Amino acid sequence: MFNISLKKIFKYKIRRFTESKYDSSIDSNFEFVKDLREKGFYKRKSFYKDNVLAQNIINDYDNISKDFLSEKANTLFTKEGRYNYRIYITEKFNKSLLLEYANQKIFFENFEQYFGLKPHVRFISIWLDYPTKNEEEKNSQLFHRDYDDVFLVKTFLCLTNINENNGPFQFMPTSHIDPWKKNINFYLKKNKIVNMTANKGDLYMADTNGFHKGKKLLSGFRVLLNVHYASDNPMAEPPIQIVN
Repeated sequence: MFNISLKKIFKYKIRRFTESKYDSSIDSNFEFVKDLREKGFYKRKSFYKDNVLAQNIINDYDNISKDFLSEKANTLFTKEGRYNYRIYITEKFNKSLLLEYANQKIFFENFEQYFGLKPHVRFISIWLDYPTKNEEEKNSQLFHRDYDDVFLVKTFLCLTNINENNGPFQFMPTSHIDPWKKNINFYLKKNKIVNMTANKGDLYMADTNGFHKGKKLLSGFRVLLNVHYASDNPMAEPPIQIVN
């Protein structure tokens, strides 16, 4: 474990040094970047109000029948595997609209400044998460770091309201700084965990090199549009298709 951590730290620092070129003195000129750089996360309330593409995606969600959502949710009670609390419903949305949303100038300008290199859309998906009978947290419901890439931001557009009971995203501030150097106990002692409760139409994002998880759902359900941004040389294998 120690050797694996050393390798990750070495790879992270080498790639940051050789590939990333940015001027942090202008971070404040970019809406998302200062918070991402300092805290590891950012939240914009009511993002949809001045973003037509986000509005259209929410409209698409509102047009999905409740019977379809209930039918999908019922499959989770018999589903097995690592992510038995999650169903992908991306198929119900317009693929071209999702790609247009993910490739907006606001995202690319901010993430190019944050990464210090040109970002790429790695993955787009829409999650429907429900409570399960299993009381134990598992997989993405446990604090973890992502290893997809050294340069990584995940954004989440909320298609439902999210409260303490239906699975808010949780993040440990500053844990994205020099990741793999400190273990989770260091941050747990600080007792600083941010709960991303949100309203429908809010946007939040995080550098998921930092410790994060989705809190286990106790009631209700949540629906999120999840877009991953990374470099053109990710450490993990690329997905078979971008929209999934």
